[in-house]
Formats: sequence, C-alpha cells, structure tokens
Amino acid sequence: MNAALLDIVDVVPYLLERDLIGARVVVDGGLKIVDMSRRNRVFVVTADDEPGFVVKQPVDADVAGVRHEAAVLERLRAADPRLAARLPVPVSYEPATGVLVLEAARDAQDLRDRHARGRFSRELAAQAGRALALLHATPPATLGDQATRWNASWGLQLHRPSLQAAHHMTGAASELVTMIQRSEELCAALDELHASRQDGAVIHGDLRWENVLTARADARGASSRRSRMLLVDLESAALGDPSLDLGTFLGEYLHAWLRSIPIVDPADPGRLLAHAGRPLARMRPAMSAFWLSYAHSSPAATPELGRVLRGAASWAAVRVLSSAFEDSLSRHELRGSAHVALQLGLNILQRPDEAIAHLLGIGTSCARR
Repeated sequence: MNAALLDIVDVVPYLLERDLIGARVVVDGGLKIVDMSRRNRVFVVTADDEPGFVVKQPVDADVAGVRHEAAVLERLRAADPRLAARLPVPVSYEPATGVLVLEAARDAQDLRDRHARGRFSRELAAQAGRALALLHATPPATLGDQATRWNASWGLQLHRPSLQAAHHMTGAASELVTMIQRSEELCAALDELHASRQDGAVIHGDLRWENVLTARADARGASSRRSRMLLVDLESAALGDPSLDLGTFLGEYLHAWLRSIPIVDPADPGRLLAHAGRPLARMRPAMSAFWLSYAHSSPAATPELGRVLRGAASWAAVRVLSSAFEDSLSRHELRGSAHVALQLGLNILQRPDEAIAHLLGIGTSCARR
C-alpha cells in the first residue's frame, strides 16, 4: 500500500472530502476524535446529534486484515438481518488506501471497560451468547471467497514460537515460553487440542472483551437505557471451531480473576487465591448465562453442544495462557500470576469437565436446550 497513513489531523479532511460530515459539524457540532490505534490506525469520530464514524487503516503494506473485514461484514450482514443488527455498519472501503469507514455505535463501550468496575452483567453475557449463536449458525458458503481457515498460530503455538517472534520477546516472555516448553503435559495438551479442532463454522476468531461492544439500543434516541450488543473487529473471522469463540470469551473471566489475585510471594503465587479482588463466585452467574443463552439459541443438537462446551473449556485455558504471554511482552520480569496461569491452563486442559462445573459454574444440564 503506497497511500500515506492517516493521522488524527487527517481524519476530518478525509471525511469532509467524502461528504460524510459537513462543515457545520466541524465548527459547532461538538466534534470529537479519539485515537484508538493499536495494530491498525483507528479513529473514532463523534459529534452532537450526528452519526459517528470509525476510520480504520492498516499501518503497513499488509492490508489483508482490513480488506477481509470489509468483505466479511458485507456478506454476513446480507445473510441474516438478526445478525446484521449485531455487527458494525460499513460505510465505505477504499482498496487504494486500505481505509475502512464504519458507523460508530452511539455511547459504545467495550466489555473490558464495563467489567473494569467489577460488575459482571448476566444480561450482557446472555446477549453475547445469542449474538455468537447467530454468527456460528451462518452457512459457511456465506463467506464466499473469504472463507479462509482460522489461523492456528495464535495460542496453540505458544510452545513453538517462530524464530522472528523469539527475537522480539522480552525477558519475561522468553521465560514464560521456556516454562511452557518444559511442561511435556502442557505441550501435549496444546497439540491434542490443535488436532481435535473441527473447523466447520463461521467464527469471529478473536472474541476478547474489547471486541464486544455495548451501545444504546436506539442509535438516535436520547432516552433509551437499553443496551444492544455488537461484535466488532472481524479481521480474524474465518472457518473454525465454535468452541474457540466461546472459550476465548469465557477465558476473559478467568484472566480477570487471575489478575485480581494479590501476589505477595512469587515462590507461592497461589497462596492468596481466596483473596481475589474479582472472585469467580461473582462471575459465574454471567458465565452460565452466556453459555445457556448460546445453547438455547444454537441449532446444534444436544450431543454436539456437549462437545462444544468441553472444547470451550479447553479454549478458555488457551486464552488464559495467551493472556499471560501478552502481558509478558511488556515486561522484563515475569509476574507471579503467570505461574498461576500456567498451572490453571494445564489443569483445565487435562480436566475440562471439572473446569466446567467448578471454575465456570456451568452445570451438566446446561448443555441441553
């Protein structure tokens, strides 16, 4: 991609040139621009009583992710109006610049921020379960030429990092990978999960809390307090195992729990498990509501749902391990919680049924509609 990257000062001229906003909004419309860039340039533009926009552009020559997202959104929204209501609305995509413009949901907040207050809503979790069931029920043919297989390098390959990735690791990340590699049981469990994947459904592929938004139910009205759920950032959408999405979402609860445990002795990091600032008991009703809503909304037969739930527990373990690795990438010394994450991940992978009942708080009857 040879086009210049947009900076925050370029966003308004870009939208003006394409008649997406008017001059009046710029002058006296309460225009606000928030830079939310990470691996892509992302700017959220809002104004008083006017539609908002998300402007997204890849930062390097690899435009495949944003281009894929634009195409996937078009196909998924056309497939089912119920699913369309739970996905971002694309406004424009320019292949020459790689810029994707989406409608910004009014008063949107991702679940990571919602849960930062230590409250875990059963209703929001249930909405996420219903939205995910709709996505997984989409016929794979809907993706057309975008029907790629989900990239298994994430999570499942923590014990086999590429040479390039190893060169960019911090000391903490290298130590964590070494610890994983030294555990034959953990490596074997990750390999077994890789081999048992059933990549036959349309999945999100990266269902972390930050990619699940709550927004005002009516985009224009100011009085509504109801929330609607949106699944965003579909760059990783592909054909994959439904358990992966479910496990990623559930694993976020476990990660939040681990991060809230006070570690006073690195040699005994699990000593104060009972003193977690965000205890699992507070999260279990939401986790159960998420699964029950998904199971009730899914067209899958009961035996298949049982397999999906067990797989989800295993993928929750992968999310715990991946979260510990992501945290270590910004550190030179490994946190004590990383040791707990490794043991927890191994325990779940080896005994998923026990994890479902005792960690996630999902009864065996919850697998039935």
